[in-house]
Amino acid sequence: MKKNYLIIILTLTTIFSYAQSYEFGIIHVSNYDFKIVAIPDFDSSGNTDASDVGFTLVLPAGADDVANQVGLLTGRPWDVQQYDAAFLTGLGLGDGSKDVFQFNLPPGQSILAHTSGQQIDLVSFQITNNPTSGEMYFLLNSDPIAMGAGGVLDSFYNSNIDATSTQDYFSSPAAGLDSFMFSTLTVEDITLDNASIQIYPNPTSELINISSSYQIQSTQLFDITGKRVLETKQTNQIRVNQLPVGVYLLKVYTSNGHLTKKIIIE
Repeated sequence: MKKNYLIIILTLTTIFSYAQSYEFGIIHVSNYDFKIVAIPDFDSSGNTDASDVGFTLVLPAGADDVANQVGLLTGRPWDVQQYDAAFLTGLGLGDGSKDVFQFNLPPGQSILAHTSGQQIDLVSFQITNNPTSGEMYFLLNSDPIAMGAGGVLDSFYNSNIDATSTQDYFSSPAAGLDSFMFSTLTVEDITLDNASIQIYPNPTSELINISSSYQIQSTQLFDITGKRVLETKQTNQIRVNQLPVGVYLLKVYTSNGHLTKKIIIE
């Protein structure tokens, strides 16, 4: 019986230890300006201490670079280290098609107050040389490149929550904010009419279906405050049952232009 109690206690401890966490998201600001946000799944009244934070972005191999990074969470400057495709392949990592950029906020103390689902600005930056194709995305800790680097390229969010102890509370990249397609920046700014793209049902509570004779390159969903709450690429269906009830703007980018439509989630 004591053994059973011990198993139960260990199980509950494991569950509660992962009940509080942060996701990371890529936010497109404008042109080639971006920022990275942390998204908590719990509320903090101002007793949560953020220590050091890190993540790695993958870009297509080549001249593309990261510049003008500005720390948004604290006054501490972020360090950015590039490991290009040639360096990685020299270590037996990657296939020669990817450069990676490791961002790191050095250890310190920052007391935060936030609500569950809030986007906490971490760092802003620019992508130079205006890439017109390829994808930027978070390198997963389970990716062979990250595993082969021995933890140097891992994502983490070290925090002291409720004056307990400093632990890694990073969970994963946020769905819909885990990548960005540079091809969306080169779509000619042509506004399509409603006959060119069919979006249904509307109102909806579960899914949004998108049908078009043009190739759908990406979709973005904004709330009434203008905050982007979801982004996907090359999809004909979006799941929205995780979003609050309300009015949203859906922007669909295609190979021949874009369409913006009001969507009601009920």
